[in-house]
Amino acid sequence: MHRVSRLLLSLALIFAGPTAVYATEAAFTPRELFRIPFGKGRDTLGAHIDGGNFLFPRDFTMDGAGHFYIYDSNNHRIARFSSGGKYEMGFGYPSTARQIFAHADSRQNLWLLVSDPARGMYYGVYAPNGKRLRPGIFSQFNHFRLHPDDDYTLHVILSSEANPAFTQTFLFDEQSLLMKKENIARPPENHHQVRASEHVYFIDQVPNGSKEDAGQVNRITDDRHHGVADIRGAVIYVTAQGEVYTRMGEREIEVYGVDGSLKGKVLLEGLSSACASIRFDAAGNLYELDGIPDAAGQYDARMPGMRMMEWERR
Repeated sequence: MHRVSRLLLSLALIFAGPTAVYATEAAFTPRELFRIPFGKGRDTLGAHIDGGNFLFPRDFTMDGAGHFYIYDSNNHRIARFSSGGKYEMGFGYPSTARQIFAHADSRQNLWLLVSDPARGMYYGVYAPNGKRLRPGIFSQFNHFRLHPDDDYTLHVILSSEANPAFTQTFLFDEQSLLMKKENIARPPENHHQVRASEHVYFIDQVPNGSKEDAGQVNRITDDRHHGVADIRGAVIYVTAQGEVYTRMGEREIEVYGVDGSLKGKVLLEGLSSACASIRFDAAGNLYELDGIPDAAGQYDARMPGMRMMEWERR
């Protein structure tokens, strides 16, 4: 889900072939941060073959202190690793869980949101030392979806299969450690607001019927609603410095200024799932949890583990 990759949040790679990076002002250089092997130990990640499919971790999140929280779904946990790849702790959840979401807030507390058929929706908030600070249950709901704003407010929309028309929106409140009910309409998902040079700019997707990222067009207007420029692709991230990242395809990311100028491109490499699940930090660097190819360069059941990659912006 492309919009989830906008969530915050939130560090020497050897390729078989040349690195494909394009740039005008912004250039992105890939490097490997650490590797985690597959195995049964707590400092490894789970992987197995099910129905001919090779299943392994595909998603992660980060916090401002450099921790990586990897969705180790085969072991039913969120595993936290240091910036150097050292295992630190795990946050378990039931094997019956349908949906899992982990979010590290600005205080490095971890919010773990779980959908389970027996318990409904519930969450836990955990301190950086792993202590649970707050639990909560919403038994009338059993499904959630997420909508992050450009100001990094994360809206959680809860619903129920028993009554699909009934939904309720909450947000993570860091002060009270509660999921607070919202009583105002959330912003449209295809509307973005950017602040740059003491001005506010608005970005809105132009309706054109295109379902492909590369076919989408977004119009930038200023605070007086004057047209500024059109940019291509699906908006996936907006930086505090006023730059806009768009996805042009499975692997191609473009970076635009608020004046519509193309500032740089990056062509990601590795697993398709890694390209779909990229994360960003405040400086605009990209991160992906990629597979480690085997000696023949294949990503299959012989793959020894996963590697955390950073595409460092220069």
